[in-house]
Amino acid sequence: MLDNGPGLYLYFAISGLVVAVLSYCRKYSLNHSRPPLPPGPTPLPVLGNVLSVDSARPWLSFNAWRSTYGDIIYARFLNKPVLVVNSEEVAKDLFDRRSSIYSDRPQSIVYGAFASDFNMGFMPYGNRWRLHRRIFHQAFHQAVIPAHHDVQLRSAHKMLFNLLQDPSNYPSHFQMFTLTFMLSIIYDCEAKAKDDHVVHAITRYGELIVDGFAPAAMMLMETFPFLLQLPSWFPGATFKRASLKCIQAGHDVKEIPFQYVKERMVKHPASREDDVNTTAVKEAASVAFTGILPLTQTTATLLVFFLAMVLNPEVQAKAQAEIDLVVGKDRLPNFDDRPALPYVEAILRETLRWHPVIPMGVPHATTTSDVYNGYFIPKGWAMTHDATKYPSPDEFKPERFFQDDGSLNSDTMRLGFGWGRRICNWSVWGRHVVDASLWIVIANFLAFFSVHKALDEHGMEIPVVPKFTTGFTVFANSICAGE
Repeated sequence: MLDNGPGLYLYFAISGLVVAVLSYCRKYSLNHSRPPLPPGPTPLPVLGNVLSVDSARPWLSFNAWRSTYGDIIYARFLNKPVLVVNSEEVAKDLFDRRSSIYSDRPQSIVYGAFASDFNMGFMPYGNRWRLHRRIFHQAFHQAVIPAHHDVQLRSAHKMLFNLLQDPSNYPSHFQMFTLTFMLSIIYDCEAKAKDDHVVHAITRYGELIVDGFAPAAMMLMETFPFLLQLPSWFPGATFKRASLKCIQAGHDVKEIPFQYVKERMVKHPASREDDVNTTAVKEAASVAFTGILPLTQTTATLLVFFLAMVLNPEVQAKAQAEIDLVVGKDRLPNFDDRPALPYVEAILRETLRWHPVIPMGVPHATTTSDVYNGYFIPKGWAMTHDATKYPSPDEFKPERFFQDDGSLNSDTMRLGFGWGRRICNWSVWGRHVVDASLWIVIANFLAFFSVHKALDEHGMEIPVVPKFTTGFTVFANSICAGE
C-alpha cells in the first residue's frame, strides 16, 4: 500500500529540486565549456533589445551598434535571437568561405501565412529547394542572359516613350518596364497596361508581400502567432485579414499567368506532368518576378537612381557627356556600348550602394554550430549585414569605383545581391537580369532625358528632401522630376 502522507510529497519535491539543479548545472557547464557569444547590447527580460532598435528601420540601429560592439553582434528581439553582420569581410568569411554552414534560411510562420513558402529564396535546404533550383538553372543560367538583351532594350525604349508622354507617372513606368521584359521572357506574354489581368495579379501580390514583411509586423506575428489564428471578422484581426488577401493573391500569381500560357499552347500541347513538377514550375515561374528580385529590386533601385540624379546634377551631366562622346546623339546606347561607358557603370554601382532597397538582405541561418573569431555561433541563428566600408557613405559619388589610373575597380557592388550559395535566387537569374536591366535603363534614360528639381510659380527650385518608405523593401518617394 502506497504512503500518501507528507513523506511522498517531500520525495517529489526533493526529486524536482534535484532535476532543476542538475539541469541548471548542465546548462552552466555547456555555456562555460564553449566560447562566448558575440558582444551586443544588454537585453531586457522578455523584451530583449526591442526598445533599443528603430522598429521601422532596424538597419540604422545595427549600423550604429558597430562602433560599440564590432562587426558581429548578438541581439535578441522578444524571443528571437539574431546575429548581425556589419562587415563585408566577415560576410565573405561566413557566407562565402563557410557557405556550407551559413546558407540555410530561418523559417517563419509568416512565410506560409503570406503565401511565400513557395519562394525559393526563403526555402530551407531540401528536395523542394533543389527542384526549384534545377528549374531556375535550366532556364536562366548566366550564359542565356545575353539572349534576353533585345527584349530588355525594347522594354527600355517603350519606357522612355511612356516617360515622354507622362513624366509625372515615372514610378509606374519603371514598374511596367520590369514587368514588360520579364513577362515576355518567362511567359511570352505582353504587358499591355497596368490593369491587364496578368499584370494586376503580379503587382497586387507584390504590394501585399512588401506590407506583410515589414520588420515590426513580422516580429509581432512570430512572437504572438495567435494573431494569425484569429477569425477574420474579429475586431483588430488586421494580420489575419492581410494574410487571407495575400494567400488569394499568391494563388492568382501562380495560376493566372500559367493558364494564359496554356491557352496559347493549344497548337503544341505540353506533355502531361505530375502534380509536383507542375506545381514547381508554376511556383518557380511566379517567384522569378514576384520574389524579392528582380521585380522589386529593379523598380525600387530605379527610383533611387532618379532621386540621385535630382540631387546630383553634376553626376548626371558627366554621364551624359560620356554617352555623347562614346555613343553620339544619333542613336541610343545598347549593350555593346557598356564596356566603353565606365562612368555610367559607376553610377549603377553607386546607386546600389547609396541606398540599398533591401537594406537587411534576406536572413541566413546556420545548419550547424560554428566558432568564428573566438565567438560561438549556435545552429539555426539568423544573420543580416550592412556595408560600411565606403568613406562619406551618405554622399552619392560614382568616382569611388575608379582606380587612380581611371579604370573601374573590382568592386561590382555584389552587396546588393547577397552572399554565398543563396545569393540572389537566384545567383543564376536575378543578379544578372537585374544588373543588365538597370544598366540599360540608366544608360538610355541619361541619353534621352535630364531630370531636375521642379520649379515653383516664381521660377525657383523646389527643395527635395529625400524620404524613403519603411519595411523589408525600401522605396524612394520624394522625387520632383522634370523632363
